[in-house]
Amino acid sequence: MSTQVTINKSEDSNIFLHPLVIISISDHFTRTKFAINNKDPNPRVVGALIGTQAGRNIEIFRSFEAFLIPGPGGRQLIDKSYLLKKSTQLKEVHPSYDFLGWYSTGDGAKDDDLEIQKQLLDINENPLYLIINPLSQTTTLGSSSRELPISIYESGYQLINDEPRLLFSKVTYKIETTDAERISVDYVANATISGGDENSSLNSHLKGMHNAVKMLNMRVKILSSYLQAVSDGKVPADHALLRQVASLINLLPAFDSARFRQDLLHEYNDVLLVTYLSALTKSVSLTSDLVDKFNVAYDKLGMRRRFFH
Repeated sequence: MSTQVTINKSEDSNIFLHPLVIISISDHFTRTKFAINNKDPNPRVVGALIGTQAGRNIEIFRSFEAFLIPGPGGRQLIDKSYLLKKSTQLKEVHPSYDFLGWYSTGDGAKDDDLEIQKQLLDINENPLYLIINPLSQTTTLGSSSRELPISIYESGYQLINDEPRLLFSKVTYKIETTDAERISVDYVANATISGGDENSSLNSHLKGMHNAVKMLNMRVKILSSYLQAVSDGKVPADHALLRQVASLINLLPAFDSARFRQDLLHEYNDVLLVTYLSALTKSVSLTSDLVDKFNVAYDKLGMRRRFFH
């Protein structure tokens, strides 16, 4: 049963959500889904929201993963000890960041979510609750709605039947991006499109190798079946064909020598080293390009500020 969610939206809060948070939650959900081999098309993942808060101005910059543990009554709760430990570590790196709330995937706020909300009141007196629905179809081209499948809630106590009850209240939010984030998101989007399954040169190369190995394996099985049939007397021996098979086998190297194993190990290590160096070089090159774009963006911003001042 879904939790009652008040329809009034808090206009006093100015909540800004950065794209990195959405990307991180999406990555968390995708990795979890494939880790369980797609047994659950919509697995639930949870995590923490990190950012800054100045009065009613709240800006969500980052997020990190958390874990669910069994709670009383069969309900699931967040591992609070891990949450506090991770928050403390982030506080040392980013002193201005505070714990703002938590996130989850699903199609709406549930009764069990209130238990987690109450659990986090000790860390933040009014934690935010962000829900993203990965299976929502609201952003498809054929849909009339272009809104993101994301909802953010605050919580507060209201009197129901003369008893105070903690309820969720939906709040509005805005997507906020910096120049560096725009460059990064644009780069990731372009890299994803150009490196898709259909257009990837690596994918085409691997498919070609797979087909070649598959064909080789099929032909080896045919030869093996023929030799076994000749050995069992089921098929008459064709000496010309047997000589060709023997000649083909003689072309294969001896695999049992110590020298072969040593050479193979050296060759294997050389290939791994070249692969690692290639990946490292590519990463350094991409990082350098991103830093150059970052510097250009902020140089232009600084020039505009000096001009208007």
